[in-house]
Order: sequence, then C-alpha cells, then structure tokens
Amino acid sequence: MTFKVKGYLKETRRPIYSAALVLPFLCVYHFGTFLLRTTYINGADAIIIRILSSLTVHSMFGSALVLAACFVIWQFRTHASWRIRFGTLLISLLESLCFALILLFAFGWMTKHLSLAIGGSRSGAANLVLYCGAGIYEELVFRAFLLGVLVAVFSRMFSLKKGTAAAAAAILGALIFALFHYIGPSGDLFTLRSFIQRTVAGLFFAILYVTRGFGITAASHAIYDILVGVILA
Repeated sequence: MTFKVKGYLKETRRPIYSAALVLPFLCVYHFGTFLLRTTYINGADAIIIRILSSLTVHSMFGSALVLAACFVIWQFRTHASWRIRFGTLLISLLESLCFALILLFAFGWMTKHLSLAIGGSRSGAANLVLYCGAGIYEELVFRAFLLGVLVAVFSRMFSLKKGTAAAAAAILGALIFALFHYIGPSGDLFTLRSFIQRTVAGLFFAILYVTRGFGITAASHAIYDILVGVILA
C-alpha cells in the first residue's frame, strides 16, 4: 500500500499530469473570455500580457503560450514520460477537490472562531470563467515564478539554508499574493480580515506547490474559487 501511494505521488508530479489537470480550466477561461467578449481578465494574466506587450508580443492568448512553453521546457528538462493514465488523472483531480475543501472548511472554522469573512459574493458565468483563470495564472506567477525567485534571493544573496530560504520565501510570497488582490481599479477593498485570509491561502498554496506540484495546486485553487465564488455564492 505504501509503495502504491509513493508511486502515485511520484507519477502525478510529472509535467504531463499538471498539463492535463489545468487544461480544462485553461479552456474554460480563454474560450469563456472570448465568447463573453469581456475585457475583465484575471490580474495575474494581465501582468503576463503586459510584460509580453513590453517585449512587443501582442496576443490575448499570450499567457497561454507562456504556460505551454513552461510545460514543454519542464517536460524536456525532466525527460519525463509522456504517458498518462486516466484513472490516475481522475484521482489527482479528486485530490485537488479534497485540498480545495480543506481550505474551504479551514476558512469556515476561521469565520466562526476568528470572525473572518470567507469572501466571494459574486456569481455567474463571467465569474466561473474568471476563477478558472485565477487558479492557473495566479499559481504560475506567485508560486512557479515568484516563489522560485524569492528562494534564490534568500539562499544566494542572504546565504540562508535551503529550508529557511523556502520558509521565508513562502511567507513573503503569501504576503505579496494577498496584497496583489487590492491593487488596481478592479482590486478589492482592503480589510484586515480578507488580507489575513488571503495570506493564509497563499501559505497553503505554497506548501501544496512544494509538496504536490503545479497541476494539483492550480486545480485546487481554481476549484476553491469556484466553490466559494460561484456555487456557494
């Protein structure tokens, strides 16, 4: 049994499983924004598009191309197998749902005992589309990119040990992730309660990213947002 669990954990960290997990959310987000003809896109997606525009790359699907390039580079650098098992993929999706529910119940407990708001009061097709994009691109920007940069900064510039550097990066990254939601004309109104909630969520996703990889983290993030912002709204 232990061997099977270890095998599952190792197999599902391969790039192909991450790509397969985020693909449905990616399709809903990009086709949804196209069909709804909306300019209201996820903030992390907007950051990537703005960076690409400064490099003279103009495309509404620029972020998707960046994500695809990351998967291809990751795949060839790890020399991982391209084979994927549908049953294993389904289990990893259920695992993502479980992590989303853990976060949901944790915030429910915090709401009851610490007077914190769960957040998310809007609903509708536009929000479903938006939350699918948030799960993917916020994890790409704040975990895959930012967390890696912060770990490198803390370990090389400040000469911290790997574990200490990772912990410091996770905390600072979570704070930046929380503050990000209040920036710009579409940003939320700042409250200490929502800031604490988002910081905790940032730490949760950082730990999940390190232990379970990009795909499960992004899927968990998207499912959590959909549960709170659409289904339970």
